[in-house]
Amino acid sequence: MHLATALDIDLYDYDFANDPVAVLARLRAEDPVHWSRHGFWFLTRYDDCAMVLKDAARFSSAAAGWGGDNPLARKDGGAQSKTEAGLSRNLSQSFNQMDAPDHTRIRSLVVSAFARRSIEDRRARVVALIDELLDAAAAKGRFDLVTDFAFHVPIIVASEIIGIAPEDRAQFRDAFAASDALMAPKRSEESWAAGLEAARWIGRYIRTLIAERRANPRADLISDLIAAEDEHGKLNEAELASAVSTIYVAAGTTTERFISSGIYLLLAHPEQWRALVADRSLVGPAIDEILRFHHPLQSTSTNRRVTQDMVLRGKQLRAGDTVRVGLGAGNRDPEAFTDPDRFDIFRASPAPFLSFGMGRHFCIGSTLVRFEGELALNAVADRWPDLKLVTTAPVKDPARHDRYLELLVEVPR
Repeated sequence: MHLATALDIDLYDYDFANDPVAVLARLRAEDPVHWSRHGFWFLTRYDDCAMVLKDAARFSSAAAGWGGDNPLARKDGGAQSKTEAGLSRNLSQSFNQMDAPDHTRIRSLVVSAFARRSIEDRRARVVALIDELLDAAAAKGRFDLVTDFAFHVPIIVASEIIGIAPEDRAQFRDAFAASDALMAPKRSEESWAAGLEAARWIGRYIRTLIAERRANPRADLISDLIAAEDEHGKLNEAELASAVSTIYVAAGTTTERFISSGIYLLLAHPEQWRALVADRSLVGPAIDEILRFHHPLQSTSTNRRVTQDMVLRGKQLRAGDTVRVGLGAGNRDPEAFTDPDRFDIFRASPAPFLSFGMGRHFCIGSTLVRFEGELALNAVADRWPDLKLVTTAPVKDPARHDRYLELLVEVPR
């Protein structure tokens, strides 16, 4: 039994997601190893988060689940439908939900497939795409960084890398958005049913795509994965399909939030934006600070399963418990970062931020994220050094707590 704490926080609540800073600061100070109402331990201090990410022996990624408040994670017989049980099995086939040696085997195949066509080879295509989107934005005069620009760049790039047909991109992206409902406590039967149907559709689409590429390989990641498995080792069909989904999330859906939020943060700190416009060597440090300061999921980013009984900061963790690592919370720990709630692209020798994880599961999409972010920031700075920020008090999207609803800017005339 786990005793409830005085800080009974709903980590999936919109009000919390919209402005989590004060709550996370209180958790770090008063209850850094927090037993949440959702049935998992939630960690908020940098050292604890880093330790869990790097200690694969005591904190397993295999079948880590989501805690006790998500039906997909339950194994009590009657709680799961046949579809939910099938999705649980499929999710467990994702290499980010595995330990060595399976994680090592599949990750090496993915890295090998990525290496066949370097990210740098995509520069001309990404630059052209950014220019096309910014041309359209310029014609509008006032545009939304989220829906008119940042949303499209990584989604199109990720779709092209994987091999998703242009006519299917919108439905594929919408299906992933709908299936997000399955990663949080059930809020309504309608959203849950829509999430289940979206997940089924994604599974059917990817399986069909894999079968097509086996018969007729193309210049895309699925074909390269199939070629890599033939050279280096076998993937079963579920592992291959899950790898494709994982890559899409890592290379696509998370990057869209990073680009829009990053440009907003820089424009909201005009002295730093002006410095970056004048000195492009600041783009790299700016990307680091954006990733540290504004991790899109401030609360429940990464989960692990405790493999042995242990005590952490006076709390008794039992083997089998789920632990959630608050990457965004750790990135704001004052013991790791001086004045952590200040956005500052001039930080001197900060601690390594947690946004891409640490250890064996370090994000394979990190290089692509930086690459797209660098091109996007430079392109906007080149065109509009005096770009005006219209939205000065943004709020999170009620349908997608990990991104802003709207970030309006105005092109100077």
